[in-house]
Amino acid sequence: MLTPRESALDVRLFFTDREPSEWATCRWRFDDEVPHFYKTSNVSSNQICHTVEALYYAQSGYLISIVCVQWSDLMICKTRNLSISQQGMINGNANFALFFETALVAILCYVPFLNTVLGTRMIAFPHFAVPSMSFFMVIMFYDETRKVFLRRGMVHSRSTGRIKFDGWVVRNTYY
Repeated sequence: MLTPRESALDVRLFFTDREPSEWATCRWRFDDEVPHFYKTSNVSSNQICHTVEALYYAQSGYLISIVCVQWSDLMICKTRNLSISQQGMINGNANFALFFETALVAILCYVPFLNTVLGTRMIAFPHFAVPSMSFFMVIMFYDETRKVFLRRGMVHSRSTGRIKFDGWVVRNTYY
């Protein structure tokens, strides 16, 4: 297993079936006008490309994407059949949870001491939540569409005052 002390080691050395002339070059060259942040690690000060540091950056990005998907999970679980626009974001505990979860992952990724201890890395701001927003939007779109079909199948019983669900996915037995 490679440790952060060995983060300067080029992992392409382990591909013994290729000649070094066949290896891919790094995306960022040191003479380009690319910010230093994209080329070298803030923890080990080594090049990111083709080293173990790339794995640490990928794991941090994955952690951030899990948090973004948890945002959508929290919002779709707020109601069973109302749209998020009808329900609103009035639950203070849920709003606090959204901000706390985001702040926690930001602290885990952007505090230098924790970068060393936990193996997280500072993700560039455009990469913080933008890649996982597509999953967020797909989950929200699916659930809002499900709720539209559910509301179309709701029948209100005037005698008992309860709602009968004959809609898509949900079937309630009490009338």
